[in-house]
Amino acid sequence: MYNIGNDQQYQLLLTLKVRQLHSNGFTGISYDDLHHILINHKWKRRQPTRLSEIADDILHLNEDEIVRWLAVDSRVKGYSSSLDDYRHLIEKEEL
Repeated sequence: MYNIGNDQQYQLLLTLKVRQLHSNGFTGISYDDLHHILINHKWKRRQPTRLSEIADDILHLNEDEIVRWLAVDSRVKGYSSSLDDYRHLIEKEEL
């Protein structure tokens, strides 16, 4: 199994993908967002065993997949949150 960890090639691939997304107008996507999507969604059941598989997965991620997985994450966070988690927003509105 390929060890992603702090691998420079993995980091370079993610950085290139983020720059590509930003140049296509998806400026709200961060390096951490892509890393999270890959680890928790794309590779949840089977992590790639070779760098070539990792590169292929990263470079072929499309905007639709990214938006879908970020939407899934936001729904999951919404279900696990309580009103107290948003109290600071409510208090700022009352001012």
